[in-house]
Amino acid sequence: MVLTFLVALATATASPTQKPRRPVTRPPASKPAEKSPPVDPMAAVAMMNQIFDKFFPAGPEPDPVRMAAARGAVQTMFPTGAYSKAMTHFVDGMIDRGLDMSEADFAALSPTLTKTKKGNPPSTIPFRRSLGAKDPNFDAKLAAVRAFMGQTFVKIGAIAEPKFRDGMARALARRFTAAQIAEIDAFLATPTGAAYGQEMVGLWFEPDVLRGAFAMFPEMMKLLPDVMKDGAALDSQIKALEKAAPAGKKTAG
Repeated sequence: MVLTFLVALATATASPTQKPRRPVTRPPASKPAEKSPPVDPMAAVAMMNQIFDKFFPAGPEPDPVRMAAARGAVQTMFPTGAYSKAMTHFVDGMIDRGLDMSEADFAALSPTLTKTKKGNPPSTIPFRRSLGAKDPNFDAKLAAVRAFMGQTFVKIGAIAEPKFRDGMARALARRFTAAQIAEIDAFLATPTGAAYGQEMVGLWFEPDVLRGAFAMFPEMMKLLPDVMKDGAALDSQIKALEKAAPAGKKTAG
């Protein structure tokens, strides 16, 4: 479909039957436009870190005893390899569900995709079968892609997991008492607790959990008219406060 669009665009812009036009002469610009210097990615990251530190400042150093107990709990709740395991499972599921779909399935999602470029109705053959029939190495290529993503998630997890565990341990050590952390640790030491720790991160990427997150949007759209009314009332309230301010003084903002 994208190829069809590109071919049509190339055909429309080529215009081989048109006569060549004389080049239009324009007076030279008085001064060439200055190009903006390229953005340094590391400098941009440093700036974002400074902003992040302002909005999310580091808390006080937790009690060492509670911090040590919290680290043990977090290691069970977020074990090494949890990120790569969760992300690999999530992406593999999306790939499999996508390959199980067909042109007809995508056409049902968008009314503009009712016909193929040859004018035929969309195929009902799953992409897994149609792509495999066209390319005898399709399965090998797919396996290579999965392996690449799995390795990438392992590398990302090796960077992200220790930082997440440290932050989570600090939060636990501040929010829970030593006795409460001991109870959490005792639960995580049980077979059920250990199983929960192994699956905790992956649970957030389960289809039912994601469906629940997206299911809120239609209900939120119903709230939009009331939110707009409340916003208009707030605007009127702010303007009334500004009018009521003493002469010569302005409200902040």
